[in-house]
Amino acid sequence: MTDQRRYMPPIIGALVVAILPHLGRLPLWVIAWCAVMWGYMILSLRSNLNRPGKWLSSALTATGLTGVFLTYNSYRFGPDAFLGLLAVMAAIKPFETRSHRDRMIVVFLAYFIVITGLFQFESLLMTVYMTISVFITTAALIRINRINGSYRADLKQAGLIVGQAIPLMAVLFLVFPRIEGSFFGLSRLNTARTGFSDILRPGTVTRLAEDTAVAFRVTFEGAMPRKNQLYWRGIVFDRFDGRQWHAAEGVPLLWKRPEGSDRVSYSISLEPHNRHWLFSLDLPVTSPRGANLRTDFTLKTFRSVRRVIQYRMASIIDYRAHNPREETDQYRRLPPAGNPLARSLAVRLAGKALSVQEKVDRVMAFFINGGFSYTLQPPLLGDDPIDDFVTRTRSGYCEHYASAFAFIMRVLDVPARLVGGYLGGENNPYGDYLLVRQSHAHVWVEVWDENRGWQRVDPTTAVAPDRISGGSGEDQALDASVKSLVSLIRRLQLRWDVVNTSWQKWFTGYSAEAQQALLERLGIAVRTWTGAVKLLATVLAMAVMLAAGLAAYAFLPAGTRDDAVARGYRKFLKKLARRGIEKSPAQGPADFAREVCRERPDLSQTVSEITRLYIRLRFEKQKGEKTFRRFQKAVRAFQP
Repeated sequence: MTDQRRYMPPIIGALVVAILPHLGRLPLWVIAWCAVMWGYMILSLRSNLNRPGKWLSSALTATGLTGVFLTYNSYRFGPDAFLGLLAVMAAIKPFETRSHRDRMIVVFLAYFIVITGLFQFESLLMTVYMTISVFITTAALIRINRINGSYRADLKQAGLIVGQAIPLMAVLFLVFPRIEGSFFGLSRLNTARTGFSDILRPGTVTRLAEDTAVAFRVTFEGAMPRKNQLYWRGIVFDRFDGRQWHAAEGVPLLWKRPEGSDRVSYSISLEPHNRHWLFSLDLPVTSPRGANLRTDFTLKTFRSVRRVIQYRMASIIDYRAHNPREETDQYRRLPPAGNPLARSLAVRLAGKALSVQEKVDRVMAFFINGGFSYTLQPPLLGDDPIDDFVTRTRSGYCEHYASAFAFIMRVLDVPARLVGGYLGGENNPYGDYLLVRQSHAHVWVEVWDENRGWQRVDPTTAVAPDRISGGSGEDQALDASVKSLVSLIRRLQLRWDVVNTSWQKWFTGYSAEAQQALLERLGIAVRTWTGAVKLLATVLAMAVMLAAGLAAYAFLPAGTRDDAVARGYRKFLKKLARRGIEKSPAQGPADFAREVCRERPDLSQTVSEITRLYIRLRFEKQKGEKTFRRFQKAVRAFQP
């Protein structure tokens, strides 16, 4: 039990630190499982409680594995399931640590849990945290392999090891051949913010309105367009089943680019959302590598976006978007029945209007003058949601207005579709880029006009014009002191976002092309065989130098090392020399101490104590940490 009390607390501490960043991905029962197991282990060390025997440990293992396979479908055993399995194993294994080998296995489990973070996090803060976790786990590894020594000594040696590893890690990151794509196919599947889905129903966008997570960041190459022009296009909904809208499927590629003016060039850093669409300023005229521009002017990638990606785009603000006539028929379709009140209302509103613009104006006037209100907490709608919205509740968010407007347009035989994306953004003055958050999610409508093509109509702005400016009115209700605090917090958040974004651009954006450019600046042209040989020779030379240095340090005789004990004694001699008491090279430590005591009786007790400790540490080879600390403390306090 004495060994367990010495080794187990740092091991469990390393496991706790390693698992903390993953709490949001683990089921509650796994978190509780780990807390109970580790808590009981610590209590057993303090109170001599009986630990589970062989049969009970086997039963706990079987129970934990069964829970993992029931929680995560075994036929889709992905990264989260792997993490859950590691956590369950790490919770049970400490009960079985009866030998040094068992303790080593538990420590390596902690390392594996830390490694899983590499597939989930790329932020600067989490990179620093994982480095600290590796440091603590290494200290635990040193602890279980050291017979004597304090926790402070373990941490100091762990810091030395991690500090020596960081430069090597940085060099390997810069020169090791880059592997494009995710490592072994693993990716941040469940840490991605989903944002929009391919089904739009009342309440879909409303739930995003309270989410301040970043959807993407935009850097403009020139002046940023006006706020009312910042419509970020993502997905088109073209099929309505009476209650909800469905994303367009089988959309062909766009071969003829739309015509227009006011071209804008920009770069987007898109957060993972686990879908296949990219976002672009309305209306895109280019497509980045790995994506196609389709006839509904949306961008679709070949692979789902499971990691932060960066791409350059160009769009036109003033455009004429035409499609062949036959492709607009699908945007007139409605279910044969349902929402009868909205259908009759559409006919009344249109009256004798013939042109598309007249019909649009009359429906927009209805929203403006019909007593509608804009709210993030809309009432529930029934089986005929359009009827309920336009005749009963008249209160909703952008998806309510867009859905009702598109439905009415189709009733009037005007092709209409919904576009899901984002509106506006938050300018970050410290980084000169635009932050588009999930709370900027928005839905608008496009109607087809034979003469002008697809035209954007945003019925939400008829009721809530502040939606374009991004104003919510929440800050007006705060007093001055709270406003000042909120403003300070926002500024700090924006500054931190600049730091973290710069890190992500460098870390995730360090591609094979960026590596080649760096090496070519260093005079190594890796695209030629001579350059590749030069790079390989450089890496091998660095590896040999590192190995030689480690070998020299490991096998160098201990007597030639300028260790801390010798440095401490030299410091002691310097203090005496400043008072005119110097040691002859021929004198031993004991003879010199006796001479000092004769000349300075007032120093005899301190000098004798320091000399005695020095002889024990230097010549009697006593490596006790307590003795060493006493020696260091006495030398620091010595003032002759």
